[in-house]
Amino acid sequence: MTGEAIGPYLPLITVATGLISEIIDIYETAEYNRKICDVLVERMILANNAINTLQSRKQKNESKFRNEEYYRAFNRFIYVLKEIKEFVSDISNIQGIKKYAKAYKIKNKFDKLTNDYDNAMKDLNFTMAVASEEQRRIDDAALKEDLNEMTKYMSKYFEEIDSKLDTIYDEIKHMKSHIDDENDKTDKILQGVSKIDSKQLLQPIRGKPDDKRGKEPKYIIKKIYQGQEVACKFTEDEIEPSQKTQRLLEILMKLSVGCKRILKFYGISSIEKRNVMIFEWADRGTLKELYEVKDIKWHYKVRIALEICRGLIFLQHVDILHHDLRCENILMTESLEPKIYNFELARSFDWKTTTMDQTIGDILRWMAPEKLNNKPYTTQCEIFSFGMLLWELTFEKVPYQGWEIERIVDHVTKSGREKITFGSSIPENYQNEYKNIINDTWKQNPHERIPFMKLLDLLEELYTSISYMFEDNSLGLLPDKTLDLDGSKDCIDDLELPDEEISPVIIKPVITLEEGIRAFENKEHEKAWECFEFHAENKNTTAKYWKGRYLWDGLLNDIKGREEEGKKLLKEAADEGNSDAQLRYAFTFKQFLDKEENQKIFMEYIKKAANEGNNPTAQFNLGDIYYKGKCNTPKDEVEGIKWLRKAALQDNIKAINLLKKLGVGVYD
Repeated sequence: MTGEAIGPYLPLITVATGLISEIIDIYETAEYNRKICDVLVERMILANNAINTLQSRKQKNESKFRNEEYYRAFNRFIYVLKEIKEFVSDISNIQGIKKYAKAYKIKNKFDKLTNDYDNAMKDLNFTMAVASEEQRRIDDAALKEDLNEMTKYMSKYFEEIDSKLDTIYDEIKHMKSHIDDENDKTDKILQGVSKIDSKQLLQPIRGKPDDKRGKEPKYIIKKIYQGQEVACKFTEDEIEPSQKTQRLLEILMKLSVGCKRILKFYGISSIEKRNVMIFEWADRGTLKELYEVKDIKWHYKVRIALEICRGLIFLQHVDILHHDLRCENILMTESLEPKIYNFELARSFDWKTTTMDQTIGDILRWMAPEKLNNKPYTTQCEIFSFGMLLWELTFEKVPYQGWEIERIVDHVTKSGREKITFGSSIPENYQNEYKNIINDTWKQNPHERIPFMKLLDLLEELYTSISYMFEDNSLGLLPDKTLDLDGSKDCIDDLELPDEEISPVIIKPVITLEEGIRAFENKEHEKAWECFEFHAENKNTTAKYWKGRYLWDGLLNDIKGREEEGKKLLKEAADEGNSDAQLRYAFTFKQFLDKEENQKIFMEYIKKAANEGNNPTAQFNLGDIYYKGKCNTPKDEVEGIKWLRKAALQDNIKAINLLKKLGVGVYD
């Protein structure tokens, strides 16, 4: 019967449509390589239509359903979808860019995936979903445009991200992933947040009127700590000694060490039996407080905007969004250097801070239209708010002054924005360029907003072109109301809309790879082997690794003696980028390291697994090898500790225990 024929395909169809949906969801929030992602999403839509047609014509397609090769082809189609999902996820956000050190790697992977996709479509007779010559021309154009941008971004990324900063990123991500874990095994070797003796907090020699800021109970007072001016911020409640609180405080410390644009956090202390958090002192207060009493020269504003943008990109790297970007949440030093503070993570400590409901009237002036419609906060929302901050800084006033909440929401959700009309404070030849930067952050469609790396590039170009303005060494501040900022002297209501996408054949169903791996873990080796053999013959990389492992280890009696076949499969999977295969293939040479060529191959593949594959087991082994000088490798304790830390930051227990034994902390 037809129903029986389609039966084995139903779980596969569910997996395929689920993957297609996930790929489209990832695309919805993509910040980078949108054109490449768009090309792949178009294919996903076509594939989904083809699947729907296949199901609706199941009687007509019965002969296909009873063909075992067609069943294999459908499984290969799922492999391709999984690879496309991983690829789109990687290239669409700033964290995943690191995986592709060179733009050509993106092109090579894209070419492979589109070729594999087309082959899968042909094998399934989904001819409507196969790319035409016209589509390939569109693909090439999309690739060229995105890769030109990515080449520039990636050179900038690797220029700014040295190995020390890379380690800080890893540490912060590790802390965040264990934020709620009270039983984390790294608990006892965490360095902890600095607890500063109150006796080290000295009174300033010469007091100033603003040495105390804010109101009770959470005011701020200035002290001197180790020769530096610091801000002691009182907290209303006790700072709980919980693991979560400890980690949040440690993340704050790491953030300020990793980026000078983040307000430096020194630690915690107590003054007059009350808990305080110790931050660096910002002489000029908030950026809002500064522009309310002084006019800031325009070229200094560009420099301030550039530095804030760099700080936000740093936060993006560790997957932290500010959530409340405005001049009030930027502190300013004496030399007009901006310091980002009061972002969502930092606000975690003010347990009785004002709720969103109480401050919504203020915050929504900077909010993206989709956030005003109660959508989740995304990077695109952050970009929009940064554009509002640029406008606020440029014109030295909060957006939509005098407007009621309902009017602001209605205006912004209908594509309305603040008016950009420059006065004489901005040189005329730069006005359009600066206006375009702001407008590009304000697009109504989140997908059309400029990504942060491109925004950084434009601000850097603008800053370079006006750098001559700093040559006179004049102060960046003027008396209030000196500059003509908007040419209309506080015209509030003059707003505008911005410029604007058969013979019955019974097919035995095969379990998925995930089920096969679970079978291996449960020691159901016959079941697992059947799964891995099918999917490996169907050219799936992960399955090749597992089949190779079974053959090399001889996990079943009837496959013993086929070690060389297993080794060949492990190498094949390793060369296709599977980090587990890279590690296990390396270890096939472990007993033969007296030969120089074998030792060379061993180190080559274990390094691939540790570096390109970010495999924690490989990182531990590499660290152990270097630290102890094992496997005919010269001893290098510094390199060894580096790799042991990387493994520990991915919760490798052996690495954590070895570091503990050596008396070395997980964090620098």
